Amino acid sequence: MNFDWERAAAVQRSLIGGMLLASIAVLSYRSAAWIAHRIKPVQARWSAWNAAVAERDMAPTVEALNRLGLGNLPIQPFREAGQKTAGSVKLRYWLLTFAVGAGVGDLIASVIKTIETQEVQPSLHPDALILAAVSLPLLTWAAKRSKAIASYRLLLSIMAAIEACEAVAKSCTSERHRTLRHLDDTCSIVRRSLLRVHRISDSVGRGSPRQRNAKQHAALVVAKIQLAEAQVDIKGDAALRSLAALLAKIGNSFAAGNVSTLLPEQTLRGTVPVAAREGLRLLAVVVAAAGALLLGVLLGLPAGVDAVLAGAAALLAAMAVYGPRAAVAKADEIMSILRQ
Repeated sequence: MNFDWERAAAVQRSLIGGMLLASIAVLSYRSAAWIAHRIKPVQARWSAWNAAVAERDMAPTVEALNRLGLGNLPIQPFREAGQKTAGSVKLRYWLLTFAVGAGVGDLIASVIKTIETQEVQPSLHPDALILAAVSLPLLTWAAKRSKAIASYRLLLSIMAAIEACEAVAKSCTSERHRTLRHLDDTCSIVRRSLLRVHRISDSVGRGSPRQRNAKQHAALVVAKIQLAEAQVDIKGDAALRSLAALLAKIGNSFAAGNVSTLLPEQTLRGTVPVAAREGLRLLAVVVAAAGALLLGVLLGLPAGVDAVLAGAAALLAAMAVYGPRAAVAKADEIMSILRQ
C-alpha cells in the first residue's frame, strides 16, 4: 500500500484553510458586536430587540403554565436571561443558516452546470469540497461553544419541554402517543444539555473548582427528571404538572446562575445520579470521521470521495451512539429556534 503524500498534504491544507476561514468569520462577528455595544443608540436598539425576542419566546411557555394550573410559578429569571441574549442567539443561527444555504445552493448550481458543460466546476474540486466539509462544522462548533448561546439554548429547550407537557395534557386519545413521544424528545434534549451545564454556564469559569460540584449536581437533577418522566404514564395529568413545575424550577435556577443548586437538596434526597457519557459519545463520532478520512487517503480513493466517506462515517456513528430519534430531535430543536 503506497501512501499518497500529495493527497495528504492537500487534506492538511484544506483543514488549515477551514480553520482560518471559521476563525475569520467568528472574529468578524465579534468585532462588529464589540463596536455596536459601544455606540449608545445601537446598544439601546439591540437591548430592545433582545427583550422583544425574549418575550415572544416566553409567550407560549407562559400560556402552557397557565393551562397546567401553574400560572403562579415565578418565571422572571427566564425573562431577565432572555433579554440579554435572545436576539443574539437568533442572529447567529440565521447567519449560520444563510452560510449553509449559500454553500448548498452553490453546490447544486455547480452540479447542474457540470452536467450541462461536461466540465467539473471549481466548487466541485476536492480542495473546495474538503474546505466546505471542514469550515461549516467549525463554524457550527464556534457558535455552540459560546456560553451565551449555549445557555439560552438550554432555556429554550426547557421551555419547549414545558410546552410539550401542556400538549400532552390537552391531547385527545388519537394524538396522545405522538405528543408523548415529543415530550420524550424534548426532555431528552434538556437532560443532555444539563449534563454539560458546568461547561455552558456563564457563572462557572473554566478550571473553576465549582465545576465538579455543578457536574455532580446536574447528574442528580437529570435523574430526578427521569423519575418525573416515568410517572407520566402512571399519574397522568398530575405527573405532567409536576414535571412542568420541576422544569420551571430548574430553568429559574439556571437563569439565576445557581448551577450547583438547580434543585433544593431535599428534593434530590435518595436520588441516584446518572452516568454522564456525552464526552465518550462525541469522541466516538470524531474518531469515526477522522478514521474514515485517514482510510480514504491510505487507500488512494478518488478525489473528494474521502470527504464524503468521512461525513457518512460521522453520520452513522452519531446515529449509533445517540440514536436516530435524537438526531431528528436535535434538528427539530435548531429549526424551532430559527422559526421563533
